[in-house]
Amino acid sequence: MFGSESPAFPPFFWSPDSRFIAFDGGRTLKKIAISGGPAETICDVPGLVVGGSWNRDGVIIFGNSVGGLMQVSASGGTAAALTIPDPSRGESYHSMPSFLPDGQHFIYVRRSKAPDGTGVYFGSLNVKPEEQEPKRLLTTNCGAAYLPSVDGGPDRLLFLRGENLMAQPFDSRQLSLVGEAVTVAEGLGGFLDFGFFSVAASGILFYRAGGAPAQLTWFDQRGRRLGGAGEPGALYSMALSPDGMRAAVGRFAPGLYLWLVDFSRGTTTRFTFGSATAGYPVWSPDGSRIVFASSRDGGYDLYEKPASGAREEQLLLKSSEGKYPTSWSRDGRFLLYRAVDPKTRDDLWVLPLEGDRKPFPFLCTEFNERCGHFSPDGRWVAYSSDESGREEIYVRPFQPDSSDASSEVDGKWLISTGGGTEPRWSGDGKMLYYLAPDRKVMAVEITPNSGFGASVPKALFQAPIFSTTSLQWDVTADGKRFLFPATTAQSEQAPFTVVLNWQAALKK
Repeated sequence: MFGSESPAFPPFFWSPDSRFIAFDGGRTLKKIAISGGPAETICDVPGLVVGGSWNRDGVIIFGNSVGGLMQVSASGGTAAALTIPDPSRGESYHSMPSFLPDGQHFIYVRRSKAPDGTGVYFGSLNVKPEEQEPKRLLTTNCGAAYLPSVDGGPDRLLFLRGENLMAQPFDSRQLSLVGEAVTVAEGLGGFLDFGFFSVAASGILFYRAGGAPAQLTWFDQRGRRLGGAGEPGALYSMALSPDGMRAAVGRFAPGLYLWLVDFSRGTTTRFTFGSATAGYPVWSPDGSRIVFASSRDGGYDLYEKPASGAREEQLLLKSSEGKYPTSWSRDGRFLLYRAVDPKTRDDLWVLPLEGDRKPFPFLCTEFNERCGHFSPDGRWVAYSSDESGREEIYVRPFQPDSSDASSEVDGKWLISTGGGTEPRWSGDGKMLYYLAPDRKVMAVEITPNSGFGASVPKALFQAPIFSTTSLQWDVTADGKRFLFPATTAQSEQAPFTVVLNWQAALKK
């Protein structure tokens, strides 16, 4: 139904008349009619859409992985800030909004590194972003669901407490909880801010038990599964060590932490700790250190830690915009990272790791540039850009000593055909791999002798479908093995449970 633009995590949300579905379309919020037809872009989004709600007045509010809630007309336009994360409270982003019956008030999740900060809060369309009430309603890591009165019973809020689904009476006029919370179901799963449950206005409850949705899995060049590695779980970002013997992988456990998988020993060891989220790992060329993004101080900054875990992480770069490392040059001199500025778009920057360590731009345009990767010889950067209207893979020269690092004087080369993202180089720089929109692994031969040359892309195999939205993957230096998070026959998703009369049981 969605073509190549499958709805990302968290799942899509419905229009009030159930005629449309809104979903994350890759740095955009899109909608599509249930009756069919192409998806329409509603607005640009600086990060990932993390939950949303649509009222009967045609107002859409949605969460944003790099900031506060935003609001926009369902007919389209420019999204405006609705809430603003408070750095003094350690807040990194706001998510999972849900309108209350009046269509003006809503509940949502404030994500904070402070143990007593994350939870469900109230908001209003009639209040300025900086003046939204910071009083917490519920202590929970996931979004809550509002259920209006059914069969004369009270209104209720449903939410997760650990793995238990709870229901508590709620006064929608006074905007307050009343009575005690009771357990409705046990053993539910969840991921990030999304609990695996949903409730219809009629009172029908849907939920799914937790499980092991994905495992790091090796594939050969023909797409044949070679075996799994590490413990199954909810995986969201990963990187292979230079020697191919270990991987750093983000896991929801709960919370978002980095873990190290040792393929030779078959062990999975936690790498980051505390309440802050961590992800997007990049290994140093010698495999001794890992740089990653973390919300330890509110926004996402760059941190570095020895791969041995011998000491705690150290701050590498702090600034106002969100930052996510993407590649470390083989000579160890430069770190490439994606900078996310809600006022502009995604850009690629370079952090020198010698001298004054002053960042400089590699590519800053009106378009989104992401997934930058240095070639092994450090002469080129492969990246994705949506300058054509869809994400494609390009290559540009890397000139660190140039006065204008984003100059087009030496040109750029379009590598992909029909869209692409997540480029990866082979260890000798003679092959460039990427993922097509339909998740096929594509291979391109590179001939960078005089100038730059690239062959027509060739499809190798269909990448596995896995449960997270991140398409992060990796390939060994010899290009013979590919590492993906993938579901396994032993860890199939648990079925959904449908409960029709659960509220009657509460009355008893």
